[in-house]
Amino acid sequence: MLALRLWLGSKIFGDSDIRGTRVSRKRMIKRYCDEPELEGLRYIAENTTIPIPRLYRVHSYHGKLALELEYFPGCDTLQVCWRRYSHEQKQAIVDQISGFTAQLRQLEPPPSKSISSADGGPCYDFRVGSLKLFGPFDDLATFHRCVRGGIRMEHAQRSFGNEVMQVHQRKYEICFTHGDISGPNILVRDAKVVAIINWKCAGWYPEYWEYTKAHCGSVFLPEFYEMLRQKIDRYDNELKAERVLWQRLDQPLDEFAGKRSQIGASRLRSAIFKVF
Repeated sequence: MLALRLWLGSKIFGDSDIRGTRVSRKRMIKRYCDEPELEGLRYIAENTTIPIPRLYRVHSYHGKLALELEYFPGCDTLQVCWRRYSHEQKQAIVDQISGFTAQLRQLEPPPSKSISSADGGPCYDFRVGSLKLFGPFDDLATFHRCVRGGIRMEHAQRSFGNEVMQVHQRKYEICFTHGDISGPNILVRDAKVVAIINWKCAGWYPEYWEYTKAHCGSVFLPEFYEMLRQKIDRYDNELKAERVLWQRLDQPLDEFAGKRSQIGASRLRSAIFKVF
């Protein structure tokens, strides 16, 4: 039945896009999803007022999940529509996004303070691994060792310099994080944010993670990110440290996250991070 709906949807509404396959006037199906995205959507719906797609149903699809979600007609991604707005409209969008990130930071982390998905399970993040899940990590030190490619703390300065060593020695709060606040994941209509989509990287991460991860897309919308930096907590030292790691470790870290690498993912990840 699912295959038929997907086929009919593509015939009636056209080919799939980054959001998924539209199957009715106000519904779409996003295929090949993992548990962290499902957990993130449910958690945000229950605990915040952040606009996200309503989840109607969860299907099994070729060993993965297919999420039947609300479709938002008449919207563009911020990536597409940003340049057509006035400065005042752009500022209104930035204010909305900063308000949503503030809500995320107010959520109470689990007592374990582990780095994990919303429900405490494995995570997904293209910064850390390939297309496989990784973790969870019992504590921040274990997570930081993973993103250092397994390099022990006592060797961090020699391997990566002062920036990484100093950042990885600090203590951070654990905050709920979208993990990919970027133009393609922000749906806008008439200068109003209609939904934040694509919660596949969502989970509990160190407080700086939202800021540093957001900069993965800053090359595409520099004005948006410059305006956003004026409205949210900044972690510029952490961003410097992350950029060192992005440049030195441009392969998936699955070996250190406990999962196998997937062929081909390293090329994509390298292309994303080497723009810096």
